Amino acid sequence: MRFNYRSYFKSHHPQTLASLKSILNSFFFLLSKVNPMDGNPPPDDPPPFDPLEPSNPVSYPLKTLEELESRSYFNSFHFPFNKASVKLPPYAANELPKRPRLLVCHDMAGGYLDDKWIQGGNNPDAYAIWHWYLIDVFVYFSHSLVTLPPPCWTNTAHKHGVKVLGTFIMEWDEGKLLANKLLSSQKSAQMYAEQLSELAAALGFDGWLVNMEVSLDVEQISNLKEFVSHLTQSMHSLVPGSLVIWYDSVTIDGNLSWQDQLNAKNKPFFDISDGIFVNYTWRENYPKHSAEVAGDRKFDVYMGIDVFGRNTYGGGQWTTNLALDVIKMDNVSAAIFAPGWVYETKQLPDFQTAQNRWWELVERSWDISQNYPQTLPFYSNFDQGHGYQVSVDGKQISQTPWNNISSQSFQPFLEFSGKSTGGHLKVVVDIKEPSYNGGGNLTFNGTLDDDFQFSARLFEGKLQLADSPLNFTYSVRHLFLWDNSS
Repeated sequence: MRFNYRSYFKSHHPQTLASLKSILNSFFFLLSKVNPMDGNPPPDDPPPFDPLEPSNPVSYPLKTLEELESRSYFNSFHFPFNKASVKLPPYAANELPKRPRLLVCHDMAGGYLDDKWIQGGNNPDAYAIWHWYLIDVFVYFSHSLVTLPPPCWTNTAHKHGVKVLGTFIMEWDEGKLLANKLLSSQKSAQMYAEQLSELAAALGFDGWLVNMEVSLDVEQISNLKEFVSHLTQSMHSLVPGSLVIWYDSVTIDGNLSWQDQLNAKNKPFFDISDGIFVNYTWRENYPKHSAEVAGDRKFDVYMGIDVFGRNTYGGGQWTTNLALDVIKMDNVSAAIFAPGWVYETKQLPDFQTAQNRWWELVERSWDISQNYPQTLPFYSNFDQGHGYQVSVDGKQISQTPWNNISSQSFQPFLEFSGKSTGGHLKVVVDIKEPSYNGGGNLTFNGTLDDDFQFSARLFEGKLQLADSPLNFTYSVRHLFLWDNSS
């Protein structure tokens, strides 16, 4: 099928004639492929994903116990690409600090989206987190049996001193069948625990969130305890400083009954792991009760908060800080579930602004968890892991939109006010303007009056300097608009 559009475009828009003709011909060709009058069958569905076949490297979860038991993942074409390349700095590789901590469980639209492409993608608006200085532990979550964190998350979290956990989950009717196999014997429970530990050690992340959201026969509980205990011990052996966190789900009597606090029904699992992620429908006095039950391990109690606000204390969303205030007052830890709410629900005016505003609420309640720099030399180009261009030493080498969280540089501790600081300047990370290195800039926007002095927090470090000199090197581009009206 062809149209006689040549005469019009040849006289009016000759430059676009060739490209438009190609586009239209391609469009009508595709229409003919699905036209039932043509007699041509529709194109076949793409072949199923085969991890043994070479392709663009991707991250993906394991969905069956057979995959876990057979160790088939280690034969995958994608396995070597999924190894994290950044280790935790020495100060963060050991036990967590003895204070209230912040765990963030990403739960972003099912997981494995733009972040699954190990070598990056072309979405400049891809989801990312850059407020790492507020976080102690990051959990990558999906509803698949074994959720393996894409290495981009592990790389940037480790750079900022944050531990990364994968997720092991069993839920619904299918989960019950899987649990029967997992817990069929003590030997079986130990074997699957060892396979999970091996995966974490091989891929370079720091442990597991265990979520058994199924009801069990009381006779299976002893093997479940063996599974959790053996997983914790084997992880500690393979990855010193690693964590196994139990999710508040099935109880010691086999009932799927979320307790919303630490109590006698879930404490046996807490006692053999590194902590508990308490379900998010707790009441105001539950953090205090949980701290009393935990005793000297109260910081290992992570009270859940669902940012979507599903029956969560305080309502989540833009009032997430209300739950954080209660948790902090009772001196236990917090677990924020699904901060991607800001991105998924398209909060106004745009993702960058809404993300900064939401995390500022977290900081006001929780304060800073990480300090950097702690060693020298220290470098940041403020790259957020997505953008519209890339530069090297002041020369723009690409104007192609891109995303790759692994490329994140150290993120600044910017304070968000939503307006110019002090009525004069606003400090933001800009990913659209050309940069000196990478794809981001630290931008100061606003007006400067005569004799105006301005300061902004960029980082909060811990450095042993004594009398040693400290040298700064930076690149600056000035864009001035002069006001000659006076």
